[in-house]
Amino acid sequence: MENVNKIAGPFIEAWAFEVFANCLEDKENNYELITVEAGKRLNMADVILQFKKTKKTNSVVTGHVDVKATSKDIKGSGKSPNITSFARIRTAYIQDPDYIFVILSVKHRVYSFKDESSHMMMGVMEVVEFNAYDLKYIADTDISYNPALGTGQIQVRDIHYVSLQERTTWEFCQLLDKKFLSSKKGFNQWLEYATQHGWIK
Repeated sequence: MENVNKIAGPFIEAWAFEVFANCLEDKENNYELITVEAGKRLNMADVILQFKKTKKTNSVVTGHVDVKATSKDIKGSGKSPNITSFARIRTAYIQDPDYIFVILSVKHRVYSFKDESSHMMMGVMEVVEFNAYDLKYIADTDISYNPALGTGQIQVRDIHYVSLQERTTWEFCQLLDKKFLSSKKGFNQWLEYATQHGWIK
């Protein structure tokens, strides 16, 4: 059962994709969902959703969903998960100021029982709770920066308890920079990434 919890992520991601795909097949869904794609390997998002924007124009809105699986049974599960690379997410918002990156936090529990007919032990993974947050609106105090791994990782302090605050894309980029600059990497490393990824015009 311990091993099941360790590999829960891919199961939950596949389940979430299936839920979105089922919504797509419902032609009367209220969300005007028109496309559901699984994110490619090493993509920032696990699921990519497209919605038809019908109020003003026939344009399309794209949402990138990062599915995070956390265990109800394991104390501390969901504390400071890596969300995405600092350079990748900052570049995404520079390239598209309307970029939407949603963290879908899915809490699960795992249990087993003995099947009386086959006498086999059956493992069950049950989704018990979920929350969804737009990364751009997560409160300053709930976002942290971990300088390990490449350009560093943006983390959420506790994915189960998140406060929100509205901000513009520019304000969010400034927040990311502030977190980066206060780390041991400092300004010279930031300038190197900024030049490399085209943040400076």
